[in-house]
Amino acid sequence: MRRKYILFDFDGTLFDTSPGILRCMAKALTEGGYTPGDERAMKRFVGPPVLEALREFYGMDEAEAERVKTLYRTAYRAEGVYECAPIAGAEECLRALKAAGAHIAVATSKPIRFAREILQRFRFDGYFDAVCGAESDAHSGKAEIVRRAMRELGADPAQSLMVGDRKYDVLGAKACGIPCIVLDSGFAEPGEYEEAGAAAVFADYPSVQAYLLA
Repeated sequence: MRRKYILFDFDGTLFDTSPGILRCMAKALTEGGYTPGDERAMKRFVGPPVLEALREFYGMDEAEAERVKTLYRTAYRAEGVYECAPIAGAEECLRALKAAGAHIAVATSKPIRFAREILQRFRFDGYFDAVCGAESDAHSGKAEIVRRAMRELGADPAQSLMVGDRKYDVLGAKACGIPCIVLDSGFAEPGEYEEAGAAAVFADYPSVQAYLLA
């Protein structure tokens, strides 16, 4: 096994949560007086913290981003949270890692209550030794969450690795001194992985699993 401690991102890495995220974000933007982008532009919302995404993609100030975020979270909590499905091969990979003796954590910028609800609904919660997510918008930065997950695992950085699908995962892991490999699940911008410095890029979970268990 390549590393003993493995941290997984959630949206776009373990689960395809895009149906609920994109529909509810489009609804929030429209209600907030904005025009949602095309499919490619909207897919950028899968991964980053909501406030950060609204500021980056729409140039909103703090107050405006907070207003639209509230519209989004209201819709997502009511109707979008379970519009998702596990990424093909994710459960098989988790099962193989546990059998090999790995210690596994979720490290996501998604609000922790949503991540836990989805894990429990799909019976994924038993695979993880720790589940760390955003306790609040002020504490949703990827590096902070990766650092917390490593503490909960008691992880040695030299034996740790992150699995993600966006630059936020790569940069957050790098800030904590660990490498990040990425699953190209279709939500990243062209060149995003290379610019962020991903350790490796894979097209599917069988490839990720083979790499982690090497």
